[in-house]
Amino acid sequence: MATFQAQVEGLTNITIDGTSGAPSTTELSTFLRDGVLDVTNNWLRNYPQDAENFQKKTTSDSQGVEVGRSKVISVLREAGADGSSDGSTAWRVCGYVPAAMQSRVVDKDSIHFSSQYNPSYILENGVVNVYPVPSSNNGIKIYHVNINPVNGSNGTLVHSNDTINYFPSDKIYLVVIYAAIKTLETKMSFYATDEEDIELVQGIQSNIAILSDKYEKAFITPVEQQQRQQRRE
Repeated sequence: MATFQAQVEGLTNITIDGTSGAPSTTELSTFLRDGVLDVTNNWLRNYPQDAENFQKKTTSDSQGVEVGRSKVISVLREAGADGSSDGSTAWRVCGYVPAAMQSRVVDKDSIHFSSQYNPSYILENGVVNVYPVPSSNNGIKIYHVNINPVNGSNGTLVHSNDTINYFPSDKIYLVVIYAAIKTLETKMSFYATDEEDIELVQGIQSNIAILSDKYEKAFITPVEQQQRQQRRE
């Protein structure tokens, strides 16, 4: 598959070379990472049920797992062997508990007490705490929307890559379009200020409008499409 740089160059007819220029390959890498987050946010705003398509799994055997501003989808905690013949581990779904209830989940006399068979989790300031407290024998899995764009090898996403982890493959083209729009905007600014070439600026504006329309339409829900159609009629 062509690299993201090649795909963006194909959409924009702009050659991006080296670390200097308008834009540079460094800027293009930033556009791509920003695009992953923008597509994720826009898609889940209208289709929150698709969160699992953007999810990353974080495992731990200790308390206080940092997930930042990432949306938590689900949390699981080990509860020991489930009694099956293969000795497999049983995983229990943790129920969400507001931070204000933290003292109740560890109080054995409270109806909110969390046992290994009925665990819970609290999300406070981007940190997930699970109760009962996880250990080396009772680990946890946290499934959350990925907010750290990475390539197929889990390295930082850059212009020379052609895959994105924790991201649906059928949405990658939108990341490329986003980066192409930003590339064109950067080039347009260069021509407008440094070159003062109005004709080139107008040509770029036309390309931006076409790509922006395609990008925005990708997030329109069927209901919105129907409403727009009705307004036209």
